Amino acid sequence: MKKLLALALVSTAAVGCADDPPTDTQEILPGLNVPPVPANGLQVITPIFRDVAPGTEVEVCTWTDAVLPDGADVRSTIGYQTDFGHHTIVYYTTQKLPAGTQRVCTDNDMASFRYLAGNPGDGIANVAPGNLVYKIPPGAQIVINHHYLNAGTEAVDGQSVVNLEFADPGQTYTPSGSTAFLDSTIQVPPGVSAFETTCNVDRTLKLWYFAPHMHRWGTRIQIDHTHAATTERLFDTAWQESFTFHPPELRWEPDAPKMFVPGDQLKVRCEWNNDTAGPLGFGFEMCVAFGMFVDDTGTGNFACDGGSWTDF
Repeated sequence: MKKLLALALVSTAAVGCADDPPTDTQEILPGLNVPPVPANGLQVITPIFRDVAPGTEVEVCTWTDAVLPDGADVRSTIGYQTDFGHHTIVYYTTQKLPAGTQRVCTDNDMASFRYLAGNPGDGIANVAPGNLVYKIPPGAQIVINHHYLNAGTEAVDGQSVVNLEFADPGQTYTPSGSTAFLDSTIQVPPGVSAFETTCNVDRTLKLWYFAPHMHRWGTRIQIDHTHAATTERLFDTAWQESFTFHPPELRWEPDAPKMFVPGDQLKVRCEWNNDTAGPLGFGFEMCVAFGMFVDDTGTGNFACDGGSWTDF
């Protein structure tokens, strides 16, 4: 999701490009940190999403005017959000909509997107290591998924900004892919509970990054990798709410990755203490192992959801 562009975002989620003069003034919410536009990349500032009710969460999808005829190799992304922002994720799609289309994401929307790179909303960069890049195919349109979780007592407005920096032209890069192990049907009941999901690995994965993900009601997450009848516990983490944005992580060098191979098994077990009056569905709570891998065979992104493999 990238190509040379510069600052001048308008309320239609136009893309800014570092060479272009500002053409319009977009309303920016107080507290939103808007960094400079990258010299070799682009910036998107989303329109304001109004009135996120207290105690609710919402995932918003914004179709930008960044359509990249030649595709792009992205070296890094970085996102900033207003208070109660949870994440920004850059997707791309070939099922285009008019620039500035913004709405609460639907299942159909998400099914048409392909994942590029994600960030917490507090300015932590997602930089591809080594010679890896996040690839956008020719002709794709950039879509920003921005998530707000209002833990306050009053309605809030939300807004996000994302910078994408492109790879240096003329150099050779290897794609990085993304994967997740989860069960999107979870319902966390009130009180103390536990859940686990198991995935039988049916492909080779050269992981360079791996991390657990839960939300504020999580108390523990365990992730086990079984290979050749030997089980290795990758995480046994007493969860803290701050891990929602900054999880513990494992990293390996891209030329010496953590290998998952066909016949392996991955098990994710989560525990929660839900002190609300009702069940928490996927989104308000999660039980996810997320990884990024060296995609030197061009397989693209995929997830194991409830034991079944699907596009991600």
